[in-house]
Amino acid sequence: MLRKLGFPICGMIFLMLAFSGCAEKGREYGKSPDHTNFGAPVEKSDENERAYQTQQLSGPVTHNNTKLIYSQFLSNQLNAMNGVNTAIVMTTDQNAYVALMIDSSAIGTKGTTKETNNQGTNKGFYNDKAPFDDYLPSNELNNGFNNYETAVHHDLLSHRFKQAMAEKIRLLQPNIMDVYISANRDFLNQMNSFAQESWKGNSLMPLLPTFNQTVTRVFGTAQQLPNK
Repeated sequence: MLRKLGFPICGMIFLMLAFSGCAEKGREYGKSPDHTNFGAPVEKSDENERAYQTQQLSGPVTHNNTKLIYSQFLSNQLNAMNGVNTAIVMTTDQNAYVALMIDSSAIGTKGTTKETNNQGTNKGFYNDKAPFDDYLPSNELNNGFNNYETAVHHDLLSHRFKQAMAEKIRLLQPNIMDVYISANRDFLNQMNSFAQESWKGNSLMPLLPTFNQTVTRVFGTAQQLPNK
């Protein structure tokens, strides 16, 4: 009887080991088993493996970047992630800066406070305060009306959501020292205007001083406390 059961038992053991190996591979890159749910509680080990704003865990930082490039490749990679509607990734001499719009393809990406009226309206398509004016400036990717979600402060984005994006960037571009991620609407619109300059074939170096001032304001320089 045991001899007859030998093959099924061995097969089951093999499958269990294979699935275990897949799970370990997922944990290797810090990925949640369910990539559509970033709302799971943060474990202590996750804090220790934080992949974004790592320098600010140990002390104050500066954003004195000396190079600025729009990365279409990294932007496309983050655009494909659950929870991300649009991602604009800027790389500097050592860091990556991400501007986001969030969609509803994943849960637990941010807090419950809604900042965007995206319920639909029979008034103006782009601005229900101006129902007869559907004009939207080309540099504005999001103006708060009938758009995807934003978040005024980067701390409103969930740890696991930021962790997944930062890990993907570090995996694809290992020379990146730190990753900064925000869905702030003004930051998103400004990075969109920078990306448009890059699409035109223009260098972003003349915009570097403005960029450094912007990211200093958005992400700050003071030491950040670990996620709870």
